[in-house]
Amino acid sequence: MSRILPESADGSNWMPRGLRKRQPPLRRLPPCQSRGLFLNDEFDTTEEHPPDLVFLWACGFSLAVGLVGLVLGWLTGIDARAYLLRVQQVTAGAVLRDLGLGVAAAVPMTIAVWLLMKVPHEAIDAIKRLGDQPMMHALLSLRRPELLTISLCAGVGEELAFRGWMLPMLASLGETATGVVNTYSVGDPFTQAPPVVLAAAVFISSVAFGALHPITKLYVVVASLMGVYFAVLLITTNSLLVPIIAHASYDAAQFLIASAEERRQSESGA
Repeated sequence: MSRILPESADGSNWMPRGLRKRQPPLRRLPPCQSRGLFLNDEFDTTEEHPPDLVFLWACGFSLAVGLVGLVLGWLTGIDARAYLLRVQQVTAGAVLRDLGLGVAAAVPMTIAVWLLMKVPHEAIDAIKRLGDQPMMHALLSLRRPELLTISLCAGVGEELAFRGWMLPMLASLGETATGVVNTYSVGDPFTQAPPVVLAAAVFISSVAFGALHPITKLYVVVASLMGVYFAVLLITTNSLLVPIIAHASYDAAQFLIASAEERRQSESGA
């Protein structure tokens, strides 16, 4: 049987300070690209989500996006593999260089989002509140290797589709006007595209990337800006591996941070 709490002078329920239940703080849930695969504002918070199913869905969706990008590339003559090292070019130094650039490129994003999450605004709080959804609880309950796998799948799948296919496809639309015959080897559509066409290609592909993450309006904007960043990485390095690693590293960092905080709050009884 529940007890009826006495009312204070203003008519609100009152209880001794020592008996008041501390309200849990907003969970720290910064933008993470993989979350856009299964979260949105109309998410059903009453539904149970087995962690294993969440894991398979997250990985499967990301890889499916990449497969769609490869198929569309095949149909339109854009081969994402042109932006990866050829077999004869694969050396330990080349791979380590791209891996290092990708990991380093994730650092500014992580810092920028950390600072953004410090801004006191309702739009920021809306992103943080996503941590209260059952899907996120299931996701953050996964083990570290599983979270890293999801991050890698997101990096590979989404970058193949948006930077491996859509960006060079849009950039190559200027060929008709310039008369350039593009063989789609590394860097060709970017170095030969008119600046206006290249800028439009970056903008459109980045907005499309943001639209894949329709969680909140701010989330879409942040994801679109990250799409611009990933596009710049590809254009300046001529290597799709760099944005893939940057994307995966950023997601992995956010997942591990959020997962650690989730466990810490659970242990403290928050």
